[in-house]
Amino acid sequence: MKQKADGTCRVCVCVKKSLFRGSADEHSALMEVGRQILGKLQRRRRSPQTSAMILQGLEVHFYLADTQQIIHLKGQHLAEQLCIEAAKRLGLSPLCSSLFALYNETSRTWFPPNYVFHVDETTRLRLHYRLRFYFTNWHGTSKDTHVVVRHSLKRTLNQGTALLDAPSLTYLYAQCQYDFQSGFAALRRFHTQEEAQQIENECLGMAVIAISHDAIGKNLSARELAKKFKYKNYIPLSLNHSISQRNLLTRMRISMIFKVFLEEFHDKTILNSSVSKHDLKVKYISTMETLTTHFGSEVYEPSSVSIHEEDQVPPGSAGKSGGGDGARRRLLVSGTSGIMWQTVAPEPPMPILQRKKSKRNKRQHGDVTNEARWTTFSDFHEITYIVIKEAGVTVYRQDNRRMEVHFSSREEALSFTSLIDGYFRLTVDAHHFLCTEVAPVSVETNLREGCHGPISTEYAVHKLKQDGYEEGMFILHWSCSQYDHVLLTVICNERDFTGEISKSFKNFQIERTESGFRLCGTDLEKPTLRELTDRLCGHYLNAENISLKLARGCPPQPRELSNLLMVTRPESAASPSLKKQFFFRRINKEDIEQAQHLGKGTRTNVYLGLLRQRSDEDNLISFNTEDVNVALKVIGAGLKDVSIFLETVSQMRQIQHKHMAHLYGICMHGMNIIMVEEFVEHGPLDVFMRAHHADLTPSWKFQVAEQLASVLSYLEDKKLVHGYVCTKNILLAKDGLDEIHAPFIKLSNPGVSITTLSREECVDRIPWIAPECVKNPKVQDVAADKWGFGTTLWEICYNGEVPLRDKKCAEKERFYEAEGTLVIPNCSELAELITQCMNYDPMKRPFFRAIVRELDRIKEQNPAMVSGSVPVHEIDPSLFESRFLKKIRDLGEGHFGKVELCLYDPLGDHSGQMVAVKSLKSESEGPESSNLRREINTMRDLYHNNINYIHRDLAARNVLVESEMLVKIGDFGLTKSIKDNEEYYTVREEQDSPVYWYAPECLIHRKFYKASDVWSFGVTLYELMTYCDRRLSPPEMFLNMIGRSHGQMTMARLVKALEEGWRLRCPPSCPDIVYTQMTRCWARAPEERVDFKSLIKEFERLLTSRDDLSVLFSS
Repeated sequence: MKQKADGTCRVCVCVKKSLFRGSADEHSALMEVGRQILGKLQRRRRSPQTSAMILQGLEVHFYLADTQQIIHLKGQHLAEQLCIEAAKRLGLSPLCSSLFALYNETSRTWFPPNYVFHVDETTRLRLHYRLRFYFTNWHGTSKDTHVVVRHSLKRTLNQGTALLDAPSLTYLYAQCQYDFQSGFAALRRFHTQEEAQQIENECLGMAVIAISHDAIGKNLSARELAKKFKYKNYIPLSLNHSISQRNLLTRMRISMIFKVFLEEFHDKTILNSSVSKHDLKVKYISTMETLTTHFGSEVYEPSSVSIHEEDQVPPGSAGKSGGGDGARRRLLVSGTSGIMWQTVAPEPPMPILQRKKSKRNKRQHGDVTNEARWTTFSDFHEITYIVIKEAGVTVYRQDNRRMEVHFSSREEALSFTSLIDGYFRLTVDAHHFLCTEVAPVSVETNLREGCHGPISTEYAVHKLKQDGYEEGMFILHWSCSQYDHVLLTVICNERDFTGEISKSFKNFQIERTESGFRLCGTDLEKPTLRELTDRLCGHYLNAENISLKLARGCPPQPRELSNLLMVTRPESAASPSLKKQFFFRRINKEDIEQAQHLGKGTRTNVYLGLLRQRSDEDNLISFNTEDVNVALKVIGAGLKDVSIFLETVSQMRQIQHKHMAHLYGICMHGMNIIMVEEFVEHGPLDVFMRAHHADLTPSWKFQVAEQLASVLSYLEDKKLVHGYVCTKNILLAKDGLDEIHAPFIKLSNPGVSITTLSREECVDRIPWIAPECVKNPKVQDVAADKWGFGTTLWEICYNGEVPLRDKKCAEKERFYEAEGTLVIPNCSELAELITQCMNYDPMKRPFFRAIVRELDRIKEQNPAMVSGSVPVHEIDPSLFESRFLKKIRDLGEGHFGKVELCLYDPLGDHSGQMVAVKSLKSESEGPESSNLRREINTMRDLYHNNINYIHRDLAARNVLVESEMLVKIGDFGLTKSIKDNEEYYTVREEQDSPVYWYAPECLIHRKFYKASDVWSFGVTLYELMTYCDRRLSPPEMFLNMIGRSHGQMTMARLVKALEEGWRLRCPPSCPDIVYTQMTRCWARAPEERVDFKSLIKEFERLLTSRDDLSVLFSS
């Protein structure tokens, strides 16, 4: 192959070097001139055709002479169907048909695939079927650029599946010949006469290739070849005209020398079959890439082009790179470079005579004007969606930059948009469209039916393996060879002759009929593919003595690799272990300064902090520092799997998106991990929305939703999962409440992965966590973020309200089990989008690019009511969200728990209330955690009447002082509920107990009566009378009496002393009347003790009696 290609190159070079060189034998040249003149004089003039065929209806023409054009005289015809009809006529495969489109040479516009032609008796329309989507160096002959191939599972380096099949190559060659000879493909510009001669020589070399191609297989001699084929019929019309203007001797010399080299090429390559027709086609097309200007690309010269940043709200404002300065710009779109723009320099005004002279010089010496450089606006994978308004087109990138282009007609706008949309499906995602106005009907249908395009069976099986490779899984995909057939590829279990069971696959063919789709070999037919597969699911299919039962389908997913996509750039050969390596910046503890507490997250405490950024990368001593405000997320030592957390942080550290909060790095300090993240001024979105709900417009909400969807689309492209998309994880950098600026959000780092959370913590995240993640947190993928986005969009609609806030965990679980749905907004299309995102089948949730596109479409309709009526929830006063607890200081701690003074500030404006927060020292799930939950539930029930509890830990340390005249009982960790038909509660669990405050029955029989709390009240009263002096505390007094010992010996001595009647002595300065009430509490038998009602009456009598009060307080 290489020698053949090189051979062709050598011939072309010879022609280039020799055609303008004078001949040594002038006599032979003159003889040849004479013969040419005689031939011309003897040649009779051809009579013109009597009349041209009258054009009627719709005609689709081809560049192959032996192919009959398509003619339709009436009816409605879809452009995509016309292309399929043309492809069938040419024998093109379904895989290659996506490269072609319909073109109108008169208006110079392309028709999008969903364009509908209305044909009647007045229609006069001629179209051409052309290969529109071209990729430079698809042939691989150029060593300077990357070879473009189709994706292949077995591809290595530059090897892959060929871009074109044989019929497509044949047709492209014919199309290139037409473009070259007619001048449709303009020759490249020249600046000197030498360059002009070089271009002419290359054109004549193209004629050698074309004539040789046509001569192969005709068995012509060299003389017959020169006589039959004339080079003038194979060169551009402009060049032919240029040669015809030269003197006769020059024309004859060119003709003679061309014939000599044509005969030489014929004898050395064609006759000995060293070059095939395929080689000559490839050489001809590859030469076109360098010989013509922008070959395979499309250039547009719109009325205006402007590029805008996201925060430039006014649509007419000047962009960063274009618009507003009056300069004219042209656009170029190519399969390998994306969208580019160039400024067109205006021609300076000049007198008419000088203008004519300038044009004459350009023809003689070439265009010496230096063109401005092309600037890339976007590659196809960076585009999110496209919007068309009349003749205007807006192209949006993932970073929300946009290009606004205005054309002279809507047809040109559709042509431009369909070009970008088509290249996107060929290079990024074969099952997505960027703009609904040009969306192919087949793509929309495939997405709706869950069917793939004409992917190979190899890729179909590969996808089934990736999605589980379970028996009964199936995938629908169109045939690569037949247009009206769909393949149903199913995974099955096969048993070999030894009895071993192995997985295999079977293909079933489905035929498209006029009335729907029929499973071949059966009478089963349904109007749609989805109806057919729904009918087949649960039933058995027989194939080669194997019975198959369809179970679960695998519809198209975002950016799936297959043979439908082209590889246009070299891929980086990353090591397989790259994902397991950690990449994040290590921050020294000395470089961060912790400030006020901002709240709590899942197993994290969030603080405002200051990061001292050094100017060097090596953390060396430097005097150049910059302090920035940061958010410090401190994760304690209770985190089980640190490696999973660090892997998540490492992935997020590599994300560079303006709507993602910047992660500075990680600080490892002791047993704590401190995540240092960008501090965002306006804080969580839900808090802001609740505080400013009256100022929020539908436009504001849509902008926030679009920004969130754009960053999630970016993560989807990276195949990264955020894991906890919700409004409280969305931070507001700019409020956008004025009319000039737009809101600007940043998605915060997800923090602790759900794979490390307990089931109760996962259930608590309902409805933000996807249902499949509740069942198995380890199966988390991008589809989970789509569910979370649906819930977040609901929150945005309802001004930050919390969905299911009145539901307990068990009710939330039942909500998912019943596949419940949230109350939807009044806007039907927005409600439909939320419903699609929150589909209980992860495979059926839309792509984020489609979500962004739909959000913009709905926004353009300017819905009157976005949020609908806000659902009313009863707020439980006993529920406090930990994220709003801002720690002030520590109040104290016990053996397992600690108590902190916090400001509960749900509005984020420091207007909340001060509360005491009791929590465990660790995040363990042991008995201490269960006891704390039980204590919380007990305290909740204390809001109700007729309670029947025993406290079991009544002591001075658990009496809280609210004011001088008001105290409250706290710490209900040991509290138990007594059933109505029982008198006591028996404790069976082992845990630390305040034994010196316990009554004898509690120590001996572990039975707790209501009177047991009376005993403890007596001990508490004793503490109060000693002013809680530690030297007189109950433990000290008992130990002094029974002697110090350890463990069970202490308990035994204490029980014996109490049974023998030993009691705490009257404290110094304690009135006898008060000590008398103490002793009434310490009767040995529970039924002999005073009750609380009697104690209340006695103390009320003491407080109302002045005499007794004076005695009580005299000391």
